Amino acid sequence: MSLGIHHQPGDGILATRGVMEEADELERAAEWRMRKVDADPADAASRDAAALLARLAEDVRRLPGTAVFREYVAICNWLSESGEIVDFSDVANDYRARMGVDCAPPDGEAYLRALIDLARRTFGA
Repeated sequence: MSLGIHHQPGDGILATRGVMEEADELERAAEWRMRKVDADPADAASRDAAALLARLAEDVRRLPGTAVFREYVAICNWLSESGEIVDFSDVANDYRARMGVDCAPPDGEAYLRALIDLARRTFGA
């Protein structure tokens, strides 16, 4: 799928950093969930969500070079160029906060696909 985005030399380096930042965001969300478990050890939903988020972070770190990775990077580049990336970050944060509540992607690829779908539905990407 072409979004009319023209990549420049070095985009791959910036793109890889972006996906690694996404993995870092997943890890931060897992840590937030574990703090909820610390406050309430009976909170099994947060414990399960934390495990899911940590597993997704590991999966996402293995995705550079895959088709879903390239598509996610293209969407993020388009959102950056159109000035919507900050709003997309908020949407992605909301999605991560719902992990284990009303969404549970089975792996990192499904997680990135869900973010791509959110970007398309929200911003027409």
